[in-house]
Amino acid sequence: MRLKNRTWGVSFILGILVIMFIAASAFAQESSFNKALDAYAKKDFKNVVKYLTDYVEKKPDPYAYYLLGYANYKLKNHAEAMKYFNESYVIDPTFSPPPFKK
Repeated sequence: MRLKNRTWGVSFILGILVIMFIAASAFAQESSFNKALDAYAKKDFKNVVKYLTDYVEKKPDPYAYYLLGYANYKLKNHAEAMKYFNESYVIDPTFSPPPFKK
């Protein structure tokens, strides 16, 4: 009985740790996206590329790909821009970029 309680307790603690790790990972991704939006609002396109490149690797999002394409376009990286614009439409063929809102 005592071993059963100990096993249950260890399982419970491990479960809580897993949930906390997943939540921290999701927060880090959102933080990266928010940093990219801040940089975009400041027209700091180098940092937009930096933050969104990480973000889209973990979470493919057509809006993030579009912003990444636009940032590359502004940096005159036209081949990269076209790649990211196309990727946004591969993920969602009906994608239409909304006006930028911070």
